[in-house]
Amino acid sequence: MSFVMALLSLSGASVADSAPGQLVGPGQAMVIDGRFDEAAWQQAEQFNTFYQVVPASRSAHQDKAQVRTFANADGIYVGITNFQAKGARQKQYNLQDAFMQADFNNIIVDFAGDGSAAYLFSMTLGGGIQDSAMTPQLTIDEDWDGIWQVGHFETDTYWTSEFFLPWSSVSFRHRVQADGRSQIGVSVQLYDLAKNHVYGTQPQSLSHSDFYLGMPKLTVAVPATAHWQILPYLTLQHDALAGRSSSNAGFDLIYKPAPHQQLSLAVNPDFGQVDSDELVLNYSSVETLYTDKRPFFTQDLSLFSTLSLQDSLMIHTRRIGAGSDDGSSFITPIDAAVRLTHQGEAFNVGAFAVQEDSLDSGAGKAFYAARTTWRNQHWQSGLLATRTERPGLQREADTLTWDSQYQSSTWSWQTALSRSDIQYSELQHSDLPQARAGLLSQQRPDSQGIALLAAGKYQFTPRFDLGVELLRFDDNFDNNDLGYMQRNNWRDLALLGSYATSPEIKGISRLKHKLRLSYQSDDDGLKLAAKQDYLMTLLLDNGAQTELQLVYQTGGWQDNIGYQSDAFLLPASWSQRLLYISPYVGELTWAASLQLDEQGLNGLARQFGLDLTWLPHANWTLNFNNLYREGDGWLIANKLNQISSYDSDLFSSNFKIAGLLTDQLEFGLHLQWAVLDARSEQIWQIRQRQLQADPAANDSSFEDRRLTAQFKLRYKLGAYSDIYLVYNRGGELFTPGQPQQAWLPAIADLWQSPGQNLWTAKVRYAF
Repeated sequence: MSFVMALLSLSGASVADSAPGQLVGPGQAMVIDGRFDEAAWQQAEQFNTFYQVVPASRSAHQDKAQVRTFANADGIYVGITNFQAKGARQKQYNLQDAFMQADFNNIIVDFAGDGSAAYLFSMTLGGGIQDSAMTPQLTIDEDWDGIWQVGHFETDTYWTSEFFLPWSSVSFRHRVQADGRSQIGVSVQLYDLAKNHVYGTQPQSLSHSDFYLGMPKLTVAVPATAHWQILPYLTLQHDALAGRSSSNAGFDLIYKPAPHQQLSLAVNPDFGQVDSDELVLNYSSVETLYTDKRPFFTQDLSLFSTLSLQDSLMIHTRRIGAGSDDGSSFITPIDAAVRLTHQGEAFNVGAFAVQEDSLDSGAGKAFYAARTTWRNQHWQSGLLATRTERPGLQREADTLTWDSQYQSSTWSWQTALSRSDIQYSELQHSDLPQARAGLLSQQRPDSQGIALLAAGKYQFTPRFDLGVELLRFDDNFDNNDLGYMQRNNWRDLALLGSYATSPEIKGISRLKHKLRLSYQSDDDGLKLAAKQDYLMTLLLDNGAQTELQLVYQTGGWQDNIGYQSDAFLLPASWSQRLLYISPYVGELTWAASLQLDEQGLNGLARQFGLDLTWLPHANWTLNFNNLYREGDGWLIANKLNQISSYDSDLFSSNFKIAGLLTDQLEFGLHLQWAVLDARSEQIWQIRQRQLQADPAANDSSFEDRRLTAQFKLRYKLGAYSDIYLVYNRGGELFTPGQPQQAWLPAIADLWQSPGQNLWTAKVRYAF
């Protein structure tokens, strides 16, 4: 408590009524402060009608908010007056892209005006922001960060937000009308935290297939001026364990000869050392999917997106600069990267190339991608080609994807057909390092594979839709050199449905049902275990939310447990989960869950979750999330055709403190730990697709302890301009045999004897 109060005392006892104003453009009188006192606002176009889109009553309201918007040579300005009295609204700051626990506004902008893509900009009452890119497939890329400005202002009866979105912040192709002007889509939303309701200037929500088509249009004159920007950075690091220091520098250069064209060049691009991944204990054969916050790899990537099902991606940029193929480096430096995009009225083209450092062994990888699309009002079709060269494995991987999409006011349909081609070169050198020779000895023969993805949805009403999804990866399909997939040799056919209603029951605002029925098999004709998932969500009038989830997993074959083991049969099983989320308003909020899972052959697991959020000040948020899971019958593979069932206990916690020390200085603390104790119950051998007990096998019990901690200071100089000071500390300990040490002393040992002890200072500035 004393530490928190000390931080609060540094930030002062009061919160500023508005964000600091910034002059926009040379010689302009616009100041982004939420006051709307410049003359340009008096001539702005106005929207006064807001529709309730969550729950989807589509009722029209004139008393929720007022929107004013206009554009000039610099960009688009959007001003929102939210008619929420002081006692009926919640003010809270959040770090960039963190959860927003306050009333907030969303701005969705389709710069091209044709539904080809959009961008989402959000700001809370309190100054917290989020931004993301929305793809033509109506997915949201939260890793995208744009260059834009926002301010807010408060009175007793209303609060305002003022957005400035420069033309140079994104690439887009606008259609010029006879009068020389163009139409862009601008949609505005108000999130009412107290009721968990959303109101928008259009009656469609973001999940509807016709959202892009229904966006209100703003007629503007888009300037055809060139723009360039350079983002250099400098990083200094000190590894206290190794006793050495290092430095790194590089830059991103962006040149836009016109709004629809962009050339990006990165020399030794920043890997984002100030951002840490979530702590995940993964003992399955499915790779953990992580996001990417590096600026070069988050810009203009919506052009390269294709249909994604079951998290499959044809381009997963975390592959670039990841661990080296010779095993010498966990992170491979990137020498240079270049990207070019051109968006025409109907045809779009784009390409990028990245070269990693060759390393001492010559194992650095090279990545290439090229994309072209054609689009009209309802249709889009295109080709995506990728190539990855991995000299450390004597391997070259090519993929080619043809994708198409149709959207109307009720229908949406998407398909993607992909081919992978993996080729290995003949080993010609006898003096390769031992690590590379070992990897090459494991190489597989050349292979070619096919993948097919299809998804369709019909929107009967704003509250009712049905969909279908089809996925097939054949046994030879492999896109993991640059993309991501959970597995190949997989067929999945799913039927989906969603229905929401507002029952006339006191205290209930919305009742929503979601159902997913699935049938899965592999190319050998084996019927795989598949989940049938039902989710009921109750939204209460006070803003609280309750969920009930029932999952029935059909009996079937398990052919992907790990170590390339043979398939074996799993019995049918049930899973039930009950979740309650308290209203988000107030100083203390919480969520609790109870989950019962039948697992393995005849095991049962119990899982308890408790998340606590304390808002001691409008500038500060403390989160403490906890999960405990215990049960028997947990199955994992130990080696080829050997699996064990475990009586296990898992405890994990996630503790965060985030807030403002001053108007421009952010502080963040993120502490994660996880403790897993697994006591072996039974060991089986898989023989001829049958499980046979192996009483002579060695005990496979183990304990796994992990800890990560990050302390981060960020001084905000402007958009994409920051000074960071970051301290990372952590470690992990895997011990075979029966658990010997209590979890708390084990975590304390990891802190006192860490595997990571790293200081990082970083400066980046956008010119």
